[in-house]
Formats: sequence, structure tokens, C-alpha cells
Amino acid sequence: MQIAVTPDPQYWVIIPPFPPPGWAREEARHRSAYLGVTGPQWRSELESLLEELQAMERQGRFARLMHIDDVAKPPFMVDLSLEIARDDGSKEGRRTTQRTIIAQMLPQAEPVRLRPGHDMAGFSAFGDGTGPTQGALVLRLAGLPTVPVDLVMRLWGASVDTIEPHLDDLVELARQVAPV
Repeated sequence: MQIAVTPDPQYWVIIPPFPPPGWAREEARHRSAYLGVTGPQWRSELESLLEELQAMERQGRFARLMHIDDVAKPPFMVDLSLEIARDDGSKEGRRTTQRTIIAQMLPQAEPVRLRPGHDMAGFSAFGDGTGPTQGALVLRLAGLPTVPVDLVMRLWGASVDTIEPHLDDLVELARQVAPV
């Protein structure tokens, strides 16, 4: 299932799968100006990171975003996808499905129940820092198509200590997602 997301540009950079020439340089210049960073070294490092992210192989349909709100903190990546739920739609069915998704990404992590609003419910989990995936969020969103769908967020590219404090930003990002 394809996904559309309109994140807050203050915190998120969407990494397009097929960007136009010069996209990384322009985005790094724009983001540097937005954050008030005038040094060319930071801009150059950000440009290199953006070019590297867009060159990484993508398997499956997902949207890739980079969270960046402060030059003092490292950015982290989020891969968003919508997964059709193969459960009966009951609370226990949903919970089992969501725990299974998290266990596939972070086998050693203990999922924590998440109920950020009346329109979404799910789990979050953070790893021990040893694998490529540092965290995961799985949320069932009310109001999406008649087929139950889980929003899956794979969190990577920075330490758990960097990512975990941004749980509210991730929930807000979930509110901006729609199927295409």
C-alpha cells in the first residue's frame, strides 16, 4: 500500500526516492539557513548525508524521512509504511499483530503500549543499540480505509538516547499520514 505524508518542515526532511539533480545541496542550504547555521562544514556534512540516504537501496514501499531540529543533536531516520492488518480487528487481534511486527524488527525489545489519542493505538519499542534498527512504532489509525491498516515506523541512524525523546514528534508525524 502506498503512503502519503505531509510532515512539519520544521522537524522533517522527506528523502525522495528519485530526487532532481542538486536536491541534496539545495536542501542542505535551505536547512542551514533555517537553523541559523552559517558554517559551510555543517552544510557540507548535511549534503553528504542526504546524498548517501537517497542512494541507499529501498526495498518495499515506504516513505523515508530525516528528523532534524537542532545542529547540536544528530539527525535520525524514519521509514514509514502502511501494512494491511491480517487480524480480525479485535483489540487482542490488533495487539498480537502489532507485537509481531515489532518483534520482527527488534526481537529483544519489550513493546510498550501507546495510546496517544482516541484515533490511534499501538506500541513503541527501542532496541539495545546493537542492530541497525534502533526503535519501532506501530500504530493502528482510525479513519483509514475499511481494511485495517497499521502504520509502521522503523527508526534508525542515531542512538536510542537521541531518538527516544522525540516520541511526541513521531506521534505527530503519524497524524500526517494518509494512504494513496
